[in-house]
Amino acid sequence: MIDQILVNIHSLVSEGKKCLVVFDLDSTLFDVSPRIEKILMDFALDPENIKRFPEQVSCFSKIKTAHTDWGFTNALQRAGLDGHHPEFQEAVALYWRKHFFSNDYLKYDTPNEGALEYVHEVMKAGADVAYLTGRDVHRMEPGTTRQLQQWNLPLNDKAVLFVKPDKAMDDAEYKTDWFLAKERQGYDKVYFFDNEPVILNLMGAKCPHVESIFFDSTHSGKAEPPPDLPRIMNFVLNQRNS
Repeated sequence: MIDQILVNIHSLVSEGKKCLVVFDLDSTLFDVSPRIEKILMDFALDPENIKRFPEQVSCFSKIKTAHTDWGFTNALQRAGLDGHHPEFQEAVALYWRKHFFSNDYLKYDTPNEGALEYVHEVMKAGADVAYLTGRDVHRMEPGTTRQLQQWNLPLNDKAVLFVKPDKAMDDAEYKTDWFLAKERQGYDKVYFFDNEPVILNLMGAKCPHVESIFFDSTHSGKAEPPPDLPRIMNFVLNQRNS
């Protein structure tokens, strides 16, 4: 599937046509579970939290996140924290929200398998690249820029980062409107990788000209992924496995 996209880009570019490949970041290019785990560990090290929740914090040594986790709830449950203590749960939620949606912890994300190489291969094939994320400009743009640089992902006039102007904007509406903007109308072929079915369903309705690919990692559970979309679990090229 993703090998064929490279072949298609090569072919179209050789004909003088323009291609754009758009990547979501969280749970698509990047595994965010190390970020979640680090936030939870720091919660447990906070003296105020140790004082308020000594019994719960003692369980944090058993916490291990997985790339299939959505948020932090599953990791807490696996550590034996059952969610029956509302004050504790609310404290964790507030702490997680403050730090997950911030610049400081993005450096703990790790690329999903094959992601770095694939972005570079897309550019070598001649396509433009866009990183289209629901992260917002005020809380996360500087950290996101540093993150892309940290992993040597291209960031230039042919590979551009796009973040939400306002955190209150709906991710699905923001992304579909982005694809419909006149700046994106000059491309002969557009591909889009994302892990969130809510976004992909709206893309199918509003942007049928875009070829979307479902990155099957984790998602909000608010919708089922479109059954007709191609589905991948990593960015490893088949030719690299031969």
